[in-house]
Amino acid sequence: MSESSMARERVLNVAEQLFSERGYNSVTLRDIADALGMKQSSLYNHAPGGKEELFTAVMERSMQRHKANIERVIAAAEPHLRPQLRAVARWLLSQPPVNLIRMTTSDLPSVAPDRALHIGTLGGDALFQPIMALIEQAYRRGETRMIEPGTFAATFLSLIDGAHHSAQYSPVPAEVVADDMIDLLLDGALRR
Repeated sequence: MSESSMARERVLNVAEQLFSERGYNSVTLRDIADALGMKQSSLYNHAPGGKEELFTAVMERSMQRHKANIERVIAAAEPHLRPQLRAVARWLLSQPPVNLIRMTTSDLPSVAPDRALHIGTLGGDALFQPIMALIEQAYRRGETRMIEPGTFAATFLSLIDGAHHSAQYSPVPAEVVADDMIDLLLDGALRR
């Protein structure tokens, strides 16, 4: 990897961490430059279009990473819904939080519509499609009743987002919270 590629990776890593923690609207290029120990003007070498271009690059890289690794952990998991969901949850918890609600209500409306559509499409392909495929496959195997796949994927991803954030304030490890949420999603709360 060239020195300029390494520098760009460093910029993207720091920007991703800040955008993940605080959201697009609460992060400035100065914040990113300060975290990197560089001048703000130097960031334009990596993102000539400014913060919006940098955010788009961060989201593209993040969604590509999520897609590849979610597919990888699903393929490596036992071919049943619960272990597959747990594998996906572990992957998501190992990464900076996606924070889907903030992304859809605040981050994406703050960027140009074409960029928002692009990022939203990438997120759908990387996060929603693999989970939707899992629930469809589980139905075909006879594991589940017919469930609208998009609703299931959105519910699962929201629960894992919650597990990610609860770890900050709870002595219970996020993985345990995620497993409980998956059990609740699949089994319900009522005794049978």
